[in-house]
Amino acid sequence: MSATTSLLAELRQADHIIKTMLNAMTVHQQARVGAKLEADGVAGEGMTRHHERAAVIAAAAAPASASAQRLRIEQQAVDILSQADHADILLQALFDKLDPVDDTSPEVAAINCFATCTARAVALMREAADNIVALVVEGGAA
Repeated sequence: MSATTSLLAELRQADHIIKTMLNAMTVHQQARVGAKLEADGVAGEGMTRHHERAAVIAAAAAPASASAQRLRIEQQAVDILSQADHADILLQALFDKLDPVDDTSPEVAAINCFATCTARAVALMREAADNIVALVVEGGAA
């Protein structure tokens, strides 16, 4: 776990602890703690600094979720490229089998047409995956 992730987890736990303690305290106890924190100069907009803490948690969580999203997108692009490689192997085997065959028959012509269209679709898949990775690297998919 990275230091940022650890700090964010710790801050979230501290937020939960503070809220739980406040709910268990009487109004008089809250006022005494608030006065002490104010005197110590650590109170923010409120004695528990809830707004400041929430802003830090939100700011820290946003890049982490964007980074995770980028990793998922890149992984999906890699999966597409892997499937395109498998399709290329199958198509090459089909083309190798079709080369010696008399291509005047309607069946062979249909298979050739299907295989050629499939090869084009695989090339487009590969191009789209490469474009997706490029966008992610540039930050366009964040």
